[in-house]
Amino acid sequence: MPHVLVVEDSRMSRRMVVAPLRDSGHNISEATNGEEALESFRLNRPDCVVTDLLMPVMDGQELLSRIRELDPDLPVIVCSADIQRSSRARCEELGISGFLEKPLDSDALLACVDAALTQAAGAELNETQ
Repeated sequence: MPHVLVVEDSRMSRRMVVAPLRDSGHNISEATNGEEALESFRLNRPDCVVTDLLMPVMDGQELLSRIRELDPDLPVIVCSADIQRSSRARCEELGISGFLEKPLDSDALLACVDAALTQAAGAELNETQ
């Protein structure tokens, strides 16, 4: 199953993301901020990242920017209570695969992750042909 890196500073919010993903069979790594996420990313490259925006040490936009330097095509989904148009627009400029508002709906999360992974797999298949 695909490996998903979940980046969220709130333990309760992280559980709300991790539980449905794990229950649907995804392998999960967890990080509490962008710095931890980059370290995890380098050690065990995920197939998809689900991240919050507002976190200590390194926020989600900085994490997204750094991930794009390492892998411009990796699916990244933002889950945030920060629904300012400027925040969302900046994330879209950096190439997110989806943006989900908190409080999070588990079905929407699973659908978004599955769609992002399917799209990435299709793009990868097209590159190898």
